[in-house]
Amino acid sequence: MSYPDPREAAAAILHFGKRLDKRQMIAANDGNLSVRIGEDAILITPSGIPKGELKQEQLITVDLQGNQKDGHGNPSSETAMHLKIYRENPHVGGVCHAHPVFATALAAAGQSMETPLLTENIIGLGPIPLAPYATPGTEEVAASIAPFLQTHQGALLANHGALAWGKDLAQAYYRLETMEHTAKIHILVRFLLGTPRELTSEQLEKLAPFIGRFD
Repeated sequence: MSYPDPREAAAAILHFGKRLDKRQMIAANDGNLSVRIGEDAILITPSGIPKGELKQEQLITVDLQGNQKDGHGNPSSETAMHLKIYRENPHVGGVCHAHPVFATALAAAGQSMETPLLTENIIGLGPIPLAPYATPGTEEVAASIAPFLQTHQGALLANHGALAWGKDLAQAYYRLETMEHTAKIHILVRFLLGTPRELTSEQLEKLAPFIGRFD
C-alpha cells in the first residue's frame, strides 16, 4: 500500500514519530520512519532531528534507487535499509525502526524472539528473528535483513535495535510496539522466572487457523 495523498503520508510520520518518543522507544535523534508514496518513491525522516519534534517540511522524498527528489538536508542514515524493504516486498507501505529498551536488550544479548511463548503474538506477530550484526548506516544492514522480508513482520538488529514493516505505517508501528511488549515478557520469563514453558506442537497447530486473521 502507498499513501496517495502526500499530506496523509506526512501526517502519519509525524504522528508515529511523536508516539515513538512518548513511549520512550527512542532517545535524542534515534530511529527512523518511512512510508511508500506512489510506485517509485518513499517519504522518510531526516537525519539528526528528534522524531518527536518533526515538522512536515523536514521530511524527505527519495526514489527507490536512493536518489533524493525533494526536501532539504540529508535523509535518514538508514535509508538503504528502508529502500531494501520496499524493493523486496511490494506489499509494504510503512517501515518503523527504533531502539526500544527491552527489544534492544535482547538484540544486544544475541537473543531472538522466535520461541513460541505467547498465543497472541503467534497469531498477530509471528516469530521475530535476530538479524546478524551490521555496521549502522551501511548497505550491510540492508543485506542483514534480506532473508526475512518475505516471511516475517519485523526483526531484531543485533547490537542495534528493532525494525518492523507493514501494509502502512500504523501497522508497522504497532508491530514494533508489540515487539517491545513481547521482549519485556521474554526477558521476565527467561531471566527472572526460570525456564520458559513453550507452547507444544499440538497447541501451535490449533492456533494456525487464526494466524493473520486480525491483521
